[in-house]
Amino acid sequence: MLGGAFKGLRKPVSLVVEDAEEGDVSHLADIHREGFTQAWSDGELAKLIANDSYFCLVAREKGKSGKPPSAFVLVRTAADEAEVITIATRKSVRRKGAARQLLDAAVRKLQADRAISLFLEVDENNDPAISLYRKLGFKTVGERKGYYASQDREKPSTALVMQRDLG
Repeated sequence: MLGGAFKGLRKPVSLVVEDAEEGDVSHLADIHREGFTQAWSDGELAKLIANDSYFCLVAREKGKSGKPPSAFVLVRTAADEAEVITIATRKSVRRKGAARQLLDAAVRKLQADRAISLFLEVDENNDPAISLYRKLGFKTVGERKGYYASQDREKPSTALVMQRDLG
């Protein structure tokens, strides 16, 4: 029997992770809208991806070359540190390993570039994401009270600042 690392994980989807392409931007905006109340437009995402301090990886279903991505991660680098700016998956591939594959690929890229730390922020109420991040070696190193606004809660929620050593 498989243990806790796969608890709650639906049947994994077979994905290939690669650099985002210019033609992916509108799909990335659609994916972001599926997961975030305050989503970024394709224009905003295009500006970020075009910036040399950022890289964007996408996950596509294997054998579906040229098909729109199912998930993506956007990472900003500065000196020897990096930050996950956003990670988003289509509802159809959530809890099937896409986010893990993207983060694993981003970590490998950052390690090859000699980054020593990776940071991210996550809503304190996003238990599946927090669980994944902890399994991947992230630790909570701070909080930002009232950071995330929500339409379905009375008051904004706290962002947990998490960090993983890459060395």
